Amino acid sequence: MRNTLLIFFCLISVGTQAQQLLPPDGGFSKDSVYIGELVRYTLVHRHPAAQEVILPDSSYNFAPFELVRQEYYPTATRAGISTDSTVYTLRTFDTAPVQSLELPAIVLQGKDTLQVVSPKQSVVLRQLVQEVSTPLQLRTETTLAQVEERFDWPILVLWIVTIAAFIALVWLVFGQTIKIKYQLYRLRKDHLYFNSRYNSHVDRFVKTGVPTSMEKAVSLWKNYLTKLERSAINSFTTKEIVEYYNDDEQVNLALRLCDKAIYGNVTAEPDQETNQALSMLRRFARSRYKTHREITGNARNKQ
Repeated sequence: MRNTLLIFFCLISVGTQAQQLLPPDGGFSKDSVYIGELVRYTLVHRHPAAQEVILPDSSYNFAPFELVRQEYYPTATRAGISTDSTVYTLRTFDTAPVQSLELPAIVLQGKDTLQVVSPKQSVVLRQLVQEVSTPLQLRTETTLAQVEERFDWPILVLWIVTIAAFIALVWLVFGQTIKIKYQLYRLRKDHLYFNSRYNSHVDRFVKTGVPTSMEKAVSLWKNYLTKLERSAINSFTTKEIVEYYNDDEQVNLALRLCDKAIYGNVTAEPDQETNQALSMLRRFARSRYKTHREITGNARNKQ
């Protein structure tokens, strides 16, 4: 009698547990798919709130499907019944005409686990090629096809835009400094060029005494100051040049001595006065060069 009661209570316990372990519900979002097409599979499991249930994750084998992503939804509990749900986005590259899937819900009971499996759900694979009229021929040897070489215009345009933007940025930040440095460089280069040619004409005049060399030296001096002052000094008369430089005594004396030697034919060879006049013109040109260099340098310091 005692053994009979024990067996009876065990059967009742097993039956109660079986009622509690209900299988999850699963289903595809469509009846048919193409190879590689994404399809959604929804798995829903309802169970007593006291039970601890785990639904499959990315470590599960979804064959013949592949898992693309998974979306979990929070557990919802009402009247002692909890609902767990998740949506799997799958795809298949299997060529079987009908493909099925059943997913388990894992129930934790102390140190033991039980699995309850959803009913099997199937989808039909839709064929893009329905019929092949002739057997496919596989070629064992192939030759490379000549492909016309094309210039990558988008990359070229991208490089041009990038370089232009970089140059514009550099000019925006350092443009004024670069401009002033270039002006200082041009001033120094022009002055060195003037000195070299002017000294050459003076040396030729000293050695030969030909007035033409002095005339070339004075003409070079006027052309240099024309570029330096940005004024048409080379078209001025001696009187106008002296007035332009506020009646500078050195300029007045030097130009008059040079005019006397060139146009008056007073001397046929260099003397102390003509040499002194040429030296004064050289010193005055150097003085004007230094003045302009200081003005340009001060503009740089004000930035």
